[in-house]
Amino acid sequence: MFWLLFLALPLYAGAKVATLVGPQHGFLAGLGVMVAVMVAVLIPQTALVFWLGGIAERRNKARGDALRSTAEIAQPIAQLPEHIGGRARFRPLALYGVDDARQDATRLVYDLLKDMVARHVSVDVEHDDSDGSIPMVSTSEVAEALEGSALSPKDALVVFRSHDLAWVGFRCGNDSFRFRHRAVTEVTCALVHPAKGSGGFGLAFRFGEASDAYGSIAYYELPFGYHVRHEGIFTTAVAEIAHMLEAKLTSETYADA
Repeated sequence: MFWLLFLALPLYAGAKVATLVGPQHGFLAGLGVMVAVMVAVLIPQTALVFWLGGIAERRNKARGDALRSTAEIAQPIAQLPEHIGGRARFRPLALYGVDDARQDATRLVYDLLKDMVARHVSVDVEHDDSDGSIPMVSTSEVAEALEGSALSPKDALVVFRSHDLAWVGFRCGNDSFRFRHRAVTEVTCALVHPAKGSGGFGLAFRFGEASDAYGSIAYYELPFGYHVRHEGIFTTAVAEIAHMLEAKLTSETYADA
């Protein structure tokens, strides 16, 4: 079918010219002109087909390379299961997909969360062995939960909920903070696709039922731009945070301005 369509234009052009030349100069002249016109049309037409085929081949190759690259990059870190401690149930979370920057990224997110929550509700801050109190999640419990994983205690953001359902909170390294259970009623994960900038991810908490009681961490406050390698890790972590806080989970997607 392709070749019939490919030859249709040269045949039509050659026949059209032959009908004009043949009656005046004879059959052989018309036939010669027909062949000459067909060749004249076939040469650029063939070159055009090969050129378009080359473009298509390069695009397919580039698309295949991109897909392979994405598949290689988007190797998510497996989130760890929920654990039961002496005072609380908890889950260690990975937030960032780059090994050598994960610790700093996790600490920054922890500090931003603590400041955001403290602006809306009362927060109790704890540091291991600072006053002899027993933390909601102990160092040994975190170490046991991370055993066999690629995460260290400073790489993981730990979210917890006390057994008596009085407290929820977060831990990073030797630091933790807690606040009243169900103080957060909604958790929103924002995916900011790059348009004019690098994009990124955002996080927001709704406190109580008042529509204006929102605390948020903007995408430009977090240390990583939008990347498929981070998306699955971050969105899964936010979903687990909402689950542990027993809050509604919502999501937003938009482009940076």
